[in-house]
Amino acid sequence: MSERITSECLDRVIKENKNISQKIEDYCNNIHTYHNPLKISSPATLGFRILEKHNLILFPRDNTYWSGAIYIRNGKKIPVINTAIPRVNQYFAAWHEVYHILFDEISFDHPIKNENYMEERKAEYFAAKMLIGDVNSYYNSLDDNDFEDKIFRCMAMFQAPYKAILIALYEEAVNNNNEPLKSAIKQNFDTHIENISERFEKLGLDNTLVLPSNIINADKILSEIKKNIVEDPEASYHSDNLEYFVNTINELREINKS
Repeated sequence: MSERITSECLDRVIKENKNISQKIEDYCNNIHTYHNPLKISSPATLGFRILEKHNLILFPRDNTYWSGAIYIRNGKKIPVINTAIPRVNQYFAAWHEVYHILFDEISFDHPIKNENYMEERKAEYFAAKMLIGDVNSYYNSLDDNDFEDKIFRCMAMFQAPYKAILIALYEEAVNNNNEPLKSAIKQNFDTHIENISERFEKLGLDNTLVLPSNIINADKILSEIKKNIVEDPEASYHSDNLEYFVNTINELREINKS
């Protein structure tokens, strides 16, 4: 599970990011070179597209601190994204899990606490780099007087979560010795915004970005089960798996309606 970053550990996180920046840049280049044959221009769409090739499961889980995970089944890594969290957080979680599937060679085989922590830090930094472009220039181009409003516009532009934008901006503020911006970010970093959807709407921004989608989708897994039934019709457990899977999905959909 990723560390919950607060204003108190922000400087440490920036230092850790600096130490892994070249490696993360290499991974980002790898994505664009080898994992985007359709030349998808939207980073949010591309992250989900890559996960779909690995039997992505989408479902809403009543735990907003749990954004996603990788489950190992029969030697396969199966990504799961919680659709009960805001869409921007889902996009970030998708890229976080892409890192674990494609580049993480430690977490699944070596349960060493320190090494696993660094893999989580790499996954978080990778997700931020895949989603967020030149946030500093965009932030400086905005005319809004309110700091939070400017951050909301950055969130909408890069389709990234609140804290991910703040961390990316803080990194630039550190590099540019921008003390006023560093101070503003730290003052607002731990703020919990209750009415963010309304704030987005008031600014004329797409507020669905900060709302959950509550989507339930496991089509890839369903296709695999049906394929196994065709290839091995004598094995009754495939049909049992199909029945169990369909019932589970239907139950989730009913829970989602209530």
